[in-house]
Amino acid sequence: MNKSAARKHWLEQRKNLTVNECLKYDDLLLIQFQKLDWSNVHTVASYYPLEKQNEPNTLLFTKYLKAVIPGITIVYPIVDPTSLTMEFFAETETLLKNSYGIMEPLPNRFIASEQIDAILVPLIAVDQSGHRIGFGKGFYDKYFVKFPSHRPRIGISYFEPIANIQDTHEFDVPLTHCITPWNSYEF
Repeated sequence: MNKSAARKHWLEQRKNLTVNECLKYDDLLLIQFQKLDWSNVHTVASYYPLEKQNEPNTLLFTKYLKAVIPGITIVYPIVDPTSLTMEFFAETETLLKNSYGIMEPLPNRFIASEQIDAILVPLIAVDQSGHRIGFGKGFYDKYFVKFPSHRPRIGISYFEPIANIQDTHEFDVPLTHCITPWNSYEF
């Protein structure tokens, strides 16, 4: 399946999920998330979920991490829509909505990529090799160029991996892990 067809199909599947299904899947995702090794993790990059897109509720994961890792730093992306790049900043209580409708922290404390121990990555679909389909702007792939390659890049999905994304490019950086409500994958 190519990216365009997969993006359309899986966005439609996600759109058709009921509120109760999303809540159930979020609970199951949290169980899978808790099974991952979080030892030696001090800074985790996350993202604010888009409710209108029925994205998994990553706020449950960051709440869990804060409960089990004293002093953990959670960081969130701020995008530059002109250069299609992003950087991560420490979590703040003040949030701003960007031009894509995504919440971003008030940019008060920049966190360099080498300071981030693991990154939670939004996706629409992922294949069995860890290649993901996002919204097509390439923000994460561009960021991964400077993100330490040995550190976890963890996708979060309501759906199991598809067999193969046919039109991956050399600049597409695969995930190292993906969790679904029923499984945890390491690529």
